[in-house]
Amino acid sequence: MTTIGTKTESAHRVRGRIGIRSALLLAVDAVMLLGLAILLGIDYQWELGARLREKQVAMTEEAALVLVTVQMLQNQGKEAIQSYVDQACAQMQEGVSPGHHIAVRIGGSVIQARTHHRASPAFAHAMQLADLTADHTAEVQGDTILVGSRGNDSVHAYVSEFSSNIRKAVRWQLLSRAGGLAVVGLAVTAIVNLVIVRLVTHPIDRLVRTVRQIGHGRFGVIPQGFSIAELDFLSEEIGQMSRSLAETDLYRKRQMDKASRIQQRLLPAPDHLKSTGIHFVHQPADEVGGDFFDVKVVDEQRLVMGIGDVTGHGVPAAMSAGMLKMLFQETCDGFSTPAGVLKEINRRFHSITLDEDFATILIAVIDRSEGQLRYASAGHEYGYVVHAGGTLVKLASTGTLLGIAPDTECGVVEVAIEAGDTIVFLTDGLVETIAPDGSILGRRVIQQVLIESGHRPSHDIASELLRIARSHRGDSAQCDDITVTIIKV
Repeated sequence: MTTIGTKTESAHRVRGRIGIRSALLLAVDAVMLLGLAILLGIDYQWELGARLREKQVAMTEEAALVLVTVQMLQNQGKEAIQSYVDQACAQMQEGVSPGHHIAVRIGGSVIQARTHHRASPAFAHAMQLADLTADHTAEVQGDTILVGSRGNDSVHAYVSEFSSNIRKAVRWQLLSRAGGLAVVGLAVTAIVNLVIVRLVTHPIDRLVRTVRQIGHGRFGVIPQGFSIAELDFLSEEIGQMSRSLAETDLYRKRQMDKASRIQQRLLPAPDHLKSTGIHFVHQPADEVGGDFFDVKVVDEQRLVMGIGDVTGHGVPAAMSAGMLKMLFQETCDGFSTPAGVLKEINRRFHSITLDEDFATILIAVIDRSEGQLRYASAGHEYGYVVHAGGTLVKLASTGTLLGIAPDTECGVVEVAIEAGDTIVFLTDGLVETIAPDGSILGRRVIQQVLIESGHRPSHDIASELLRIARSHRGDSAQCDDITVTIIKV
């Protein structure tokens, strides 16, 4: 008898999470990018400072040359100085030295180059302010100028240039270096990836495959060792777990094999039943099951038969089935009717089993001399009488499940039988055989098989019922214990 429960299903893989290789690569790449950004920032500041210092020195030297020339032209008047300043500034190309400008302060007057149309009091004032700052820079016309100067108390020469061109050149140089470093970074990433794959990913993949094999029941599988200490330690622990599980599983199998042999000995011996015209098949879903079947022969014409089904299957159900056999054997001698036997079995079963344990059971008294079948059923699966003429009589339940209440009573039903008839008792494991699509075999199929095959030998009938069940089940596992009992009258 199967029980309905809640099953918790878990996925083998958690989607949306990255693997260890990707995580390590991301960590390496993040460190490399951060380091690259810091290095490029430092490099940019250092290179820009160096370029500005070089340019300021060059402009200072140019200012010294302008100062000497102006001092030489000072006796020729301001027009000569203006002409020289314009010619000197005109020689500087705007594309090479953007913002290039020359100014000369003689006494209280200022002469500026007019070539590039920058001459203004504001520009001259900015050049003089820059000369007073530590970095020799000042803001004018929305840009920063760098100034070099030379002079004395009477004459002072100033040469300026916009620093934007220098900054632009440094940025392009920085981008070029960044491109080169990016290529090197990609090469390093590829090498790191290969190292991670070889030293981490492949070993972990092998360990995962081993764990999956163990999870699928291949106990005793031992993973290989590794050169990395942590992975080798993990491999040894997995191997130890696998060996421990293999030993435990072997012990369990031996115990279950012994339990299965004990349960088989609790069933009636087939040779003993041949003379009674009874044939039965017992197929537990696990090593042991919860189906119960027993026969007590009163004499050559009369026998008492019991067939039951305990909730669930496996060891707990097998223990309850064993108790039912003992109760059946002890109770049959003290009561004359199937209902009396059932009532006493139920009382004692209720007193010794757990509150959540239930069972179905059918007790039948078959009297060939009187041509009579009397039975009582505590919620058990339908039985059937197939008359020699082909008609089918259903043997339905006459009471509630075993173990619900201590004082439950079941009614008794009498069915006439005669030579040539076939009596069939089942457990619901056959009727409730489940196909891969979830559909169950059902009683109609069973009844049709019995109508068509009821005249055949008992062994053939049982084989056909089991064949139909296997065909319906397909590749699916057997979910419940199956017991089929066939009695030829």
